[in-house]
Amino acid sequence: MNTNLAIACAQAVLGALLACGVWLGLPARWLPVDLVGTALAAGALSAAAIVLAPKRPPLALRWVRIVVWAELGVGTLTVTLLAASMAQLAGSYGPVGAGGAVLMGTIVALVLPYLVALPALQLHWLRSRSES
Repeated sequence: MNTNLAIACAQAVLGALLACGVWLGLPARWLPVDLVGTALAAGALSAAAIVLAPKRPPLALRWVRIVVWAELGVGTLTVTLLAASMAQLAGSYGPVGAGGAVLMGTIVALVLPYLVALPALQLHWLRSRSES
């Protein structure tokens, strides 16, 4: 499989998952989450489109790098805050908090592959591509 196609497919799937997760999966609206999630989804979809464009603009790979770094940053921040919430819940509320911590751990398990591992792999690919 062509690496450009793989990156474009991964970004398109991630953009669709983020948009659906923010607008269909979340039960309540909160402006900071809506804005960041929508911006990441739009960035991922635009990165997918720009990689697949037949005549790529000169700064196309730079835009893809910016989007992937943003995904990695937001993912890392999200995982860190969820881990801190897990610790606080489990430590403060005993067995009831442990149940909440399990829920937070499940969310971490869902966020980690898409917003931390995938962007890290894509950055590695982009770096190796620019060096060759």
